Amino acid sequence: MKASVQRDGQHLRLQGELDFVSAVELRDELAAAIAASAGQSLTLDLSAVSRSNSVGLSLLLSAARSAAEHKVSLQTTGLPAGLLSMAGVCGLNEWLDTLSAEPLSTKETPDAAH
Repeated sequence: MKASVQRDGQHLRLQGELDFVSAVELRDELAAAIAASAGQSLTLDLSAVSRSNSVGLSLLLSAARSAAEHKVSLQTTGLPAGLLSMAGVCGLNEWLDTLSAEPLSTKETPDAAH
């Protein structure tokens, strides 16, 4: 399934496979959506992401950077387990928790297991 960004008001929904092929296009789409919401709040929903690797984490970092540049309050929801695991390996669980609309401490991640 091709990855895409769907917008519904202040809600952005990522869907499909986040991989190296889709990353550039999605990064540009997310940056444009965030820039168009300057000074507002946005929720980035990843519950429809079917697969993600390190590119998914890179995409979140890029979205957070764009949000900071445009003074957008960004929250995430529906983070896939694979992305949470990757964040744990990279030592980014605490940072990811600051973006999450739901508590991540209840989800199984490598850091939470130890």
